[in-house]
Amino acid sequence: MTDKYPPVVQRPALLKLVEALGCREAALRRDECGDWRINGKYGYIYAVPGIPWLGGMEKTEGFQIYYRGAEEFDAPSTTRGWTFAKEALKFCRVSQDGDAEGILFIGRLPTPVEAEIIRDKLWIAKKREVSEEELTRLRGYSFRVGGVKTDRRPAK
Repeated sequence: MTDKYPPVVQRPALLKLVEALGCREAALRRDECGDWRINGKYGYIYAVPGIPWLGGMEKTEGFQIYYRGAEEFDAPSTTRGWTFAKEALKFCRVSQDGDAEGILFIGRLPTPVEAEIIRDKLWIAKKREVSEEELTRLRGYSFRVGGVKTDRRPAK
């Protein structure tokens, strides 16, 4: 059976979401089945194919957000955490509403404010923002800058 939404199609969509979320690129990893997802401490996000129930009969590609509310599956998640997550993520549509976990769907890239809420609720690490001054300072610590050996280490 062929995959209706193969990983080759999922990854570019998730790369756009990584940029929109402002999260670390390392958050984008493969799951146990080889599909790409963005991992957070309390959940993860998949790119999904068209879903006909969002906005009528046309199919909308988007992102499926799984909220767990606990770091590991053995650890209990709380009903209260899921309730607060649903309220904060009200710009998403709830597709599976469990007692302490659930799945939401968003059919577009999030706005900067929505991205911060998603990162906060799923505990997805934010990408470090470095100014040019800071980048220059950090490059000063390296032993090679632009292929030229610096004077920090003696030549061998």
